Amino acid sequence: MTIAASTTRTPPATLAEAALPRRARQALERLLADVRAEMGQRLPQLLEDTAFVLSHTTPSHEPALETARLAAIRSLGRGGHAFTTRFMAQVEASLATLQAARAAHADADAAPVTELKLLEDDELSDETTLQNIASRMEARNSLALQLLGHRLGVLAASPALEGEALPLGPYALCNALADAADGLELSRYARLQLFQQFERAMAEFYPPLLEAANARLAQDGILPFLSFIPVRVRPGSAVPTALREDKDANAAPATGQRVGRGAPGHGADSPAAGTPGAGMPGMGAGTAFAGGRTGRPTNPAFNALQGLLHRRRLLLAKLRPGGVDERVRETLRADEVLGALQRMRSTATKAESLADYRQILLAQARQLHGHGVALSDIDNDSFDLLALYLTQLQRELRRHSPGEALVERLRLPLAQLALRDQRFFTDPAHPARQLLNAVSLAGARWLAEDDLDSQWLGLLQRAVAAVQQDSEGALDTFIEANRTLQSGLQAQARKAEMTERRQVEAARGREKLALARQRANEEVQRLLHGRSLPRFQAILIEQAWIDVVALTHLRSGEASEDWRDVLATSARIIDLATGEAAATGDDALAAQIRGALEQVGYHAEDATTIAHQLGHGGAQEGDLASRTELLVQLRARARLGEGNDVVLEPPAPLAPAELAARDRLRTLQTPAWVELLDASDFPLRRRLAWASTQTSQALLVNRRGQRASGEDLDVLARMLAAGNLRLLDGDPSPAEMAWDATLASLQRIGQGDSDPTGMEPTDGN
Repeated sequence: MTIAASTTRTPPATLAEAALPRRARQALERLLADVRAEMGQRLPQLLEDTAFVLSHTTPSHEPALETARLAAIRSLGRGGHAFTTRFMAQVEASLATLQAARAAHADADAAPVTELKLLEDDELSDETTLQNIASRMEARNSLALQLLGHRLGVLAASPALEGEALPLGPYALCNALADAADGLELSRYARLQLFQQFERAMAEFYPPLLEAANARLAQDGILPFLSFIPVRVRPGSAVPTALREDKDANAAPATGQRVGRGAPGHGADSPAAGTPGAGMPGMGAGTAFAGGRTGRPTNPAFNALQGLLHRRRLLLAKLRPGGVDERVRETLRADEVLGALQRMRSTATKAESLADYRQILLAQARQLHGHGVALSDIDNDSFDLLALYLTQLQRELRRHSPGEALVERLRLPLAQLALRDQRFFTDPAHPARQLLNAVSLAGARWLAEDDLDSQWLGLLQRAVAAVQQDSEGALDTFIEANRTLQSGLQAQARKAEMTERRQVEAARGREKLALARQRANEEVQRLLHGRSLPRFQAILIEQAWIDVVALTHLRSGEASEDWRDVLATSARIIDLATGEAAATGDDALAAQIRGALEQVGYHAEDATTIAHQLGHGGAQEGDLASRTELLVQLRARARLGEGNDVVLEPPAPLAPAELAARDRLRTLQTPAWVELLDASDFPLRRRLAWASTQTSQALLVNRRGQRASGEDLDVLARMLAAGNLRLLDGDPSPAEMAWDATLASLQRIGQGDSDPTGMEPTDGN
């Protein structure tokens, strides 16, 4: 099978032009509409991901290569619509030429080779890359492609379609990708990056796309009862050769996964090769093993959890008499269980819960063995514990949130990992636990809209996609995905910390300015000694001169010579305004006032006018016309710190409980996490970044370090006293809270016994 490289093609056919029966055309049109809706969202994202990879590639020292890289980024940024159009045109053409493609493929297989020619390096590279991608996609989705080939074969009036003859198959989509990429005029390196991103994206959404295509055709009456029935094997017989070959094909190096995950130095035939847990960090040569033929390492903490699960089953058996199945059944091997989960992932099997997946697994195993089977104790306990954990986690997540969708996608990979490595349950620093903690945060019930960030969600989505690409759910995949994710999250945390620090500094600056203005007003009132100023002069002092006094206090403090000078100048201005000092036309005083006003932002002309009024004891009769103009200009002008005014006094007296709550907030070690409840008891988690010890001011920020609303300490104190605000001990993720709740539930069942795990549930769970 070959995939055409970049060539000049004739305009593709359309369904409207196809000579198809009416029913077949209608079914294909509906199928194409579904595919177009899905691809219309995925293909532009594919170009964005490719541009992101190219933009983070180390710049080349060769000018030609660097120019090609920048040109490719620009082309990817503006070519989304044309790329999608060309891609979908080729997909439609493959559906429109359904019957002709089958005949042409049959003729091509029968035709002898009559001509040999040399291929260009670029053409060979593209063709080989795309053919390998198509082969891997076909191996991972063999069952769904087989069902789709049978249904499209009915529409083509031919046997089942496969390979290049199958529309929507991997080879057809790779052909469409090659044609659409021609319109972008990318360099060879950029094209290869685009192909690699395409394979990564298809690993995630191609199985659901095939499932939806089969469901659409079945809904239209095309083989609606077509299903896969596995070959049954008599009890005690060997696994069929076909199934062994299929398992070997899924684990072949062509899929990018290693055969055997044993310790270094062990071959594929070594007893340690492929053993779950072999070669893992912390499992040295002296590790004891238990479980007979399972060959799994003993984990005392997990054994304690098994004891808790056993007591839970005993309690449930007492509450539901007759619910325990006492029949003896054959125990499934660990590799059979893992292989079944891997096939579920490759066929995109859907279920509501992990317990449903276990039932599907046992039902399929029953069909395969011809009799009832059961999981081993350790596999059954791992399934139970993970099911309890994920069910509790589901309660902690907001419905239809990004985090809920991401956790859903991790369910089967986590099951595969938990069956291999029970340290997932006992080690909070386990890479899979860290990954789940970070992902679950995107679905937290207390998450606000301004907490969501496209870069943050992008990091989470790429980490989950990396895990999904590994059909085995191996520990190495979780380690690498978590390492990449944590690196990105740390960069975002540093950015949020810097943003929060700037907000704290700004809040402290606003408070200092408010205190300086308050002190300036107090000094002006002290200098008045109860005297009243003419209205015009009072407005000038209040609107202009107070800013000078406040700025001097802010800059120099009360122990400085500048502060004493400005107070002396203020006293002189007040004496002139009240008539207690003769207006002698002191030009030096006017110049001093003018210079001070210019320092707080007044223009030279306005500062001269105000200084003339304040420094000469008032205006003459001829200046009445200019007074109104000057007052209008003062009211229109932004004052020092205006827009960031701080209210220093509470709007209403606080009750004793509220005063105690305010004192508690003021002495709280900041930054600290708090949770606020609105009128509908909807939780909202914020970070109390700063609380003033002098005024009723506080600073609440969101997860990104940006300033949030409600920054009044008295308001927060009232909320704390009323129970509408809760102080948190740290910032636990939904996954951490779910595990604490799961563990607490198990421990309550065994209450009164010693707790061998040494794990204590957190408060409130």
